[in-house]
Amino acid sequence: MVSEPSPAVMPGIVKAAVVVTFFNTWVLFEETVIDRYGLWEYMPYYRVAKLCAWDIGALALITWVTFRVLRRARRPAAGV
Repeated sequence: MVSEPSPAVMPGIVKAAVVVTFFNTWVLFEETVIDRYGLWEYMPYYRVAKLCAWDIGALALITWVTFRVLRRARRPAAGV
């Protein structure tokens, strides 16, 4: 029987690929929803088709959440 590896033992390249995939999803959301429907007019510091504060914030949040979830999977459950 083959067991699946836990998220805590995944190689760094896999973790980086997860972050890049989620960031790519954010960029696609920007292009298809925010840019297309003009919602950028209501978002301060947003720059159409350029790297902006919203992109940096999304990347930071995605990275933090991803590594937080992977770190939580590494810890043993309390009370076990």
